[in-house]
Amino acid sequence: MELEDLYRRYCIRLKHSLFLACLAVAFTGCILLMVLIVIFAENLNECLGNIFRLIFLSFFLLVALAVSQLPSVLVSERIAALVSFLTVFVFAGILFLIASSQSTPLLFALLLAVHAMLPVSRIASFAMTGILLTVYVILCVMDAKSTFDGPFYRQTTSNLIFLLCAIGTGFYYRHMTESAHRRTFTGTRTCIESRVKLECEKEQQEQLLLSVIPAYIAAEVNTSSLYRIIHVSSNNIVLCGSSLSRG
Repeated sequence: MELEDLYRRYCIRLKHSLFLACLAVAFTGCILLMVLIVIFAENLNECLGNIFRLIFLSFFLLVALAVSQLPSVLVSERIAALVSFLTVFVFAGILFLIASSQSTPLLFALLLAVHAMLPVSRIASFAMTGILLTVYVILCVMDAKSTFDGPFYRQTTSNLIFLLCAIGTGFYYRHMTESAHRRTFTGTRTCIESRVKLECEKEQQEQLLLSVIPAYIAAEVNTSSLYRIIHVSSNNIVLCGSSLSRG
């Protein structure tokens, strides 16, 4: 297996583990939110719609968590990206149905996770976050109806800046993490290549020595002894040559 392919598989596994952690956190958050609604809701009948939506979302996240354990998802980048797309847009759809334009904090976490924890390319991450931001702006306009006054623009602008910070933070984290992994991989590859090159040179030296010294002698001594013999012999040759030149 080539080192580049091994590195690619390592990155896929790492992103996959982050995606599983994201699904687990989202599932736990849905369960906790349902419990809080049941406990603190003044009129439970008015909250039944949101509870059912959270139940559906929890079931979907549980299914996505189970599907993500399949070997095909672990190996194929396309299947992993498809599962990620479905998860993000189902989660965002339920979120917008429940909170509409008031979903800014949870949308912040979702945008951050898209860049930092999903096994998709950077272009796909920016495409998803762009779609989510567009839908969010549309919901803000629909909720405002015809009251496009100063507070609306200030609130919408501040929320967009807040969400853009999530995208920037997620992209920065991803860039720094991938750069660190690439540097580590490059250092490891250089070390392995140096070791292989050293082994090849050592083998070539041994072959050269075996071509000069009989095999039964080479089998009785190690390589270091052979190096010492050659060094002493070369010194003797130099001394003899100098003596002959003086004579």
